[in-house]
Amino acid sequence: MTGRPIRLLHVDDDVDFAEMVAVFLQREREEFSLETAHDVETGLDRLSREPFDCVISDYEMPDETGLDLLRAVRESSPDLPFVLFTGRGSEEIAAEAISAGVSDYLQKGGGTDRYTVLANRVENLVAGYRTERDLQQRVDAIETAREGIGLIDARGTVTYANRAFADTFGYDPNEVAGSTVDALFVDEVEAAIRSATTDGEWTGEVLMARRDGSELLADVALSSTAGDELVCTVRDISAEERREHDLFVKTRAMDAAPIGITITDPSLPDNPMVYANEQFERLTGYVEAAVLGENHRILQGPDTDPEAVATLRDAVDDEEPVTVELRNYRKDGSSFWSRVSIAPIHDTDGQVTNFVGFQQDVTELVEARREREAVLDRVSDAFFALDHEWRFTYLNEQAERLLDRPRDDLVGRSVWDEFPEAADSTFADEYRRAMQTQETVAFEEYFPPLATWFEARAYPSESGLSVYFRDVSGRKASERALEQRARQFETFGDILSHDLTSPLATLRGRLELARATGDDEHFDEAEDAFERVSTLVDELATVMREGRVVNTLTAVDVGPVARELWGALDTGETTLTVGEVGEVRADERALTRLLQNLFRNSIEHGPATTVVVGPLDEGEGFFVADDGPGIPAADRDRVFEPGYSTKEGGTGFGMISAQQIALAHDWDLSVSASADGGARFEVRGVERAGSER
Repeated sequence: MTGRPIRLLHVDDDVDFAEMVAVFLQREREEFSLETAHDVETGLDRLSREPFDCVISDYEMPDETGLDLLRAVRESSPDLPFVLFTGRGSEEIAAEAISAGVSDYLQKGGGTDRYTVLANRVENLVAGYRTERDLQQRVDAIETAREGIGLIDARGTVTYANRAFADTFGYDPNEVAGSTVDALFVDEVEAAIRSATTDGEWTGEVLMARRDGSELLADVALSSTAGDELVCTVRDISAEERREHDLFVKTRAMDAAPIGITITDPSLPDNPMVYANEQFERLTGYVEAAVLGENHRILQGPDTDPEAVATLRDAVDDEEPVTVELRNYRKDGSSFWSRVSIAPIHDTDGQVTNFVGFQQDVTELVEARREREAVLDRVSDAFFALDHEWRFTYLNEQAERLLDRPRDDLVGRSVWDEFPEAADSTFADEYRRAMQTQETVAFEEYFPPLATWFEARAYPSESGLSVYFRDVSGRKASERALEQRARQFETFGDILSHDLTSPLATLRGRLELARATGDDEHFDEAEDAFERVSTLVDELATVMREGRVVNTLTAVDVGPVARELWGALDTGETTLTVGEVGEVRADERALTRLLQNLFRNSIEHGPATTVVVGPLDEGEGFFVADDGPGIPAADRDRVFEPGYSTKEGGTGFGMISAQQIALAHDWDLSVSASADGGARFEVRGVERAGSER
């Protein structure tokens, strides 16, 4: 042996015997390195984790035998030397061991010369094992070599060819064996063969023929062996020239490209640049020699966005392509905006060998976009842009405010994911119609999640959709108020004619009777009819006045206003209780008229014994409630309609007046039942004095 260490694994359940074997074997051979295991499971575990040159095993062991170990070893290592060294010997065991693939069989016992025999047999087995293994490795190396390698015998016949040799000539490896040099070589090669046989080697360029008849120029080397054969190596020069030409064309194409191109090598420390084209030099001011071996950080400066850099770094770590825009710096210190794209380059095994990077100067585009965005931020309308995947690409400040979302949280995200309530609404229908027809759409729609009416205009383009929108909730509220007022006055003429006709006719008839009879009783009835006409005219005038917007809003304390008004009314036995409503923003005169109509409703339609003014438990506002007969539930929707009244001879215009005052303040006036069963009027949406809306 050459002195190379020989690693042995000895498996024996007898600890003392195993130690003795180790001592004797290491005395016999210094190169022996022996480790022991005392059961089959431990032995297999050691073999799975460490390389060994030979296994020595006893036969009888707990649970499993040496033959069980042998069979397990042969499944993973068919050629590993295995010696069955056992104290129990029989022809049956020997036969079974040979059948299982044992390398040698030796019985324990006798003198110490047994260990000499064991050492010799192990040494011989390992030597043969290593020789076969080394030979196989050489064969494997030849088989996988990129150059064509073949053997030619003395008669000029190919006796062996590796895969590359066969591929060069268009054959399968098994088919090329048996071919003659006359079939492979176009040029005469007899002189070359004689020279190789005589001098030991010959090299040169030879014109050769493929199986399909095409020719190739090859670099050929012939070397003689100890026998009569020649080793023939072949390299297709024409293929190499084609590869070199293709590489030249690709390199020139990259150098002529209108964008900067770089290639980095991640196998080197810090993933440095190993190539930079000419446009990269024109773009950055760095010549290729100055950046080779440098990381792209050489282009970064104080205003380079760290988030964009982190995105690039993460893409490299994940071996994925990515594109970002970031501010880079030239060699002279001037900055420019660059659209940077990187992509991994894979070899035939799918492993990443390099990264290619592209740099494009987009300074003008970025500055134009920023100027456009600045203009959009200054326009009064809110604006956002969507791409064809319905993702936000831009929002101006007004859009951030109306949507109540920062643009950084929305850009790059789907509008339907961020606002799912809009996915099945008029907004989605109209936006999709605009995309499909490529025609502008305009519409108004209420969006419940934001409690806002929007007026929207959507303009389709090749890049997606541009949407301008504004909050028209105020206008819609005014329109609703105007519509309600219009509805209230639609029948004004009929009500006026109807309600005035009756008392006027009574007045005229009583006066005629008084003139004819001289009875004063008719004057009393005429006076009552006159009072009815006067009351009706006053209430109609009030309704007409309250159809206009109220005057200046000031801080008004509801409690004192209610008490002062109550003192000026003929309230009879009815009492007033006022809670802590506090100050609200209102037109004091209009608020007084509103309370007057609500108080008169309680006094005249009851009569009620108690009227209460107090704050609402929920929301901003106040209520006026009484303990009178109340308003039937079926009639509450009609309370504010012209002509409705539960009072005999009533006109119904008192409630219309109260409603008009509430609408003029943007308040909501509604009616329900009080806790005592009477009427309860609630005024909501009232702005507290000093609050901001």
